Amino acid sequence: MVVAFAILAAWELVTAVGVVAFRRPIYNALSLVANMLGLAVLFLLLNAQFLFAAQVIVYAGAVMVLFVFIIALMNPESDVTLGRAGNEWIYGLVFGVIFAALLGGLLFNRGLTGRQGASTPEAINALGNVQAIGVALYTKFLFPVEVASVLLLIAAVGAVYLAMRRIR
Repeated sequence: MVVAFAILAAWELVTAVGVVAFRRPIYNALSLVANMLGLAVLFLLLNAQFLFAAQVIVYAGAVMVLFVFIIALMNPESDVTLGRAGNEWIYGLVFGVIFAALLGGLLFNRGLTGRQGASTPEAINALGNVQAIGVALYTKFLFPVEVASVLLLIAAVGAVYLAMRRIR
């Protein structure tokens, strides 16, 4: 189990770097598909079959088809490319170090305590995998789910507005 997790963690890191490192947008999207499929396999290792299926069908399937369609529709090869100033790597390194420090602090202070939470495998199996996710999403995590849905709605409306403005 640890070996499979280590291999998948390496896969996730490589594909995540590919999402931001490739120059062509279609390669970025394909790298994101590979990353989402790796995440789905991680869900399967954690015995979350519903999340595995939802990740493959919804995100790696439908959402990525939409991304690839938008990339093809916008025809990024016809856009004028601007030269880079060179400061992006410095900013990326600074924010990457800050993120790694915050993540390390979070993991070592709270994440690696060894205590089991309220959602034990026995409790999830007694309630059911899908039911446990539904109860968690719509009771304890209702506010973050609603905020995420509003942000996604705002992003979709903004993308449509920008696309319509560009067509005119």
